[in-house]
Amino acid sequence: MNTGIGRPRPRKGDQILLVDRCLAPEVAYEICKMDGVHGIPLRDQYGDDTAQGLEDITFLTEAGQRGWGVLTQNPRMWQVPQERTCIIESRVRVFSLDDPNASKTLKGLVLGRHLLSIRRRLHRPDPCFWRLRLQATRKDLA
Repeated sequence: MNTGIGRPRPRKGDQILLVDRCLAPEVAYEICKMDGVHGIPLRDQYGDDTAQGLEDITFLTEAGQRGWGVLTQNPRMWQVPQERTCIIESRVRVFSLDDPNASKTLKGLVLGRHLLSIRRRLHRPDPCFWRLRLQATRKDLA
């Protein structure tokens, strides 16, 4: 795993959250500051060039094999039949910001509000797909 120069490595017992390329890598680095969770940007895992062209199914499958969660801002992922099947069969825990057009400030508020729930949910091995909203969570797959 390439954590990048000077990037923190996961602590023993950390749950890993693979952060999709549609979110800034800094989101993953900020997640690393929380106890029990370690964020890895897609570009740090696969390299920048590979990450840009990577199919969602590829990183969803790997996340499932490794027991990692995925953070994205692509709520449509659940509506794509191949991706939904991959999430279920690979047993991936996916957490999506529900409004990809929201400001960075609002996205930060939404993520901050749900981060403890995400950390708790990462400890369960069964798949999930949560759409994170400021006031609620829509659990398409709990």
